[in-house]
Amino acid sequence: MSAHSFTFVKFIILFVFIIATSSVCAQRSAHSLELNLQRSIDNFSANKNFLQGTAYGGELIYHFNVNRNPRKWSNDLGIKSIDIIFNYKRMANITRVADPQKGEFGDTFSLLGGLTFPILDVNKVELAFTPGLGILYAGESWFSNQNPIVGSKLNLGLKAGLKASVPLNEKTAVSANLDVLHYSNGGTRVPNNGLNTVSIGLSVTRALNDNVEVKASTFENENYKKHSIELGINVGRRGVYQSRGGLYKTGLYGGYNYRLNSYLALGAGVDAIYYFTIYDPNRDLETFQSKASSLGRWRVGAAIGPDLWMGKLGVMAKYGYYIHYDSLLPVKTYWTAGVRYKLNNWLGLQAKGYIHQTEADYVGFGLIFTK
Repeated sequence: MSAHSFTFVKFIILFVFIIATSSVCAQRSAHSLELNLQRSIDNFSANKNFLQGTAYGGELIYHFNVNRNPRKWSNDLGIKSIDIIFNYKRMANITRVADPQKGEFGDTFSLLGGLTFPILDVNKVELAFTPGLGILYAGESWFSNQNPIVGSKLNLGLKAGLKASVPLNEKTAVSANLDVLHYSNGGTRVPNNGLNTVSIGLSVTRALNDNVEVKASTFENENYKKHSIELGINVGRRGVYQSRGGLYKTGLYGGYNYRLNSYLALGAGVDAIYYFTIYDPNRDLETFQSKASSLGRWRVGAAIGPDLWMGKLGVMAKYGYYIHYDSLLPVKTYWTAGVRYKLNNWLGLQAKGYIHQTEADYVGFGLIFTK
């Protein structure tokens, strides 16, 4: 173990001891604050950009315990808390193996919204799944130091983790954590290989208020349609390689949605993408869009997949096959992922990303109409 790693472990142990001995009495229904100190065990990127070095950092997490004011969707899903996550990573020691340049990636700061899903509880040890989604600021990018992996300083952040927690007393718990944090800009600026950091951590969680008695809830009548037709429109752009410019596209969607229960729906429909700029071999650098390069104005595909609903907020994912795509490269399938927020029963806001395999095409922002 290196000197830095040994110091890091000693600090974690000392911190846990101080918090534990100063506690009086982990609540099942209390809001709480968690400090998670982390060390990376792996860092990797796409397109054979091999990385080396260790990232240190941590998270400060506010857990809003849904049991204090449960809703049917949170009760059915078994969610413990809705989380606000501030994540920091010191990336000074992370470099590319092929061309090491100290400080190439810059430190990262992210603000994520997350959920805590308990999946197992044995002898007071609780195992939970902890996904999160939000925005991340990277200290360096292609446009600041010609970093070939990170295309912009502002990025989308996506986290997935596992947490094993043990209560020390009624107000305090300690946890061992394993998670992966991915960030990229969704194709807004290119290059955009994205970066993934796998981290282990040790955290302390402290209740911020007293426990309350949680009674069996009688939920209001579910206010959603079992069957609905959806029409969506969005506008977005993909970056031009090594340029601040971009190529705009419009996405259209029409489909059918079947609501299975309070939190889960299944949708199927057709995606049509209009290109404002198509591929021109005489302007290769200006018009090339990798797997999204098109020789025609339109590409059309049919897709199917689930929607996860948390009240008015929905998270979508669909996998599709192209019906028509005059593509430069042999691409036959795609998938989409996004979020939407219902303004009322017939209108919502949406952000939708289009992806080929692991490569982002673009993120479109727009409206979704439901009938």
